[in-house]
Amino acid sequence: MRKFVSAGLIVVMTLAVSSSVLVAQSGGTMTGVARGKYLQSLSGVNVQLRNVNTGALVGATVTTDAGAFTFADLPAGNYFVEVVDAAGKILGTGAPVFVTTGGNATTSVIALGFGATTATSAANGFSFLGMGPVTSLTVLGAAAAASVTAVVATRPNASPSR
Repeated sequence: MRKFVSAGLIVVMTLAVSSSVLVAQSGGTMTGVARGKYLQSLSGVNVQLRNVNTGALVGATVTTDAGAFTFADLPAGNYFVEVVDAAGKILGTGAPVFVTTGGNATTSVIALGFGATTATSAANGFSFLGMGPVTSLTVLGAAAAASVTAVVATRPNASPSR
């Protein structure tokens, strides 16, 4: 009788451990919204997910009518979302977001280059302070991730006594 009870306890403990391992291995989810330069929702645009550490493309999807997107079953790690045109040209990038195992992370991405109106801007892509499109978006994404704020003096002499 002791052998059956011992064998039963071993089976129950094995099932409990294996089910917790399966739950721990389930992937995380990233949801978000793609927006244009006037913060309008972008429907039907291509978005892709990239791993921050490796630079590898993890997934791609198309936004809903409300501009929403979802990436499911992601391993834990840092990711960022890119809005791309039909040719694969990056039009906007979001801030890096950490996805936990089994967790749900949310983000948004603003495509400043979406809807370029001139031939020059369409040929050159988005540019910030004369930098190329990829460098511009990288700098803006890093600034957004670090929550950088610029302070500009509006008076030549900031001293109130003068």
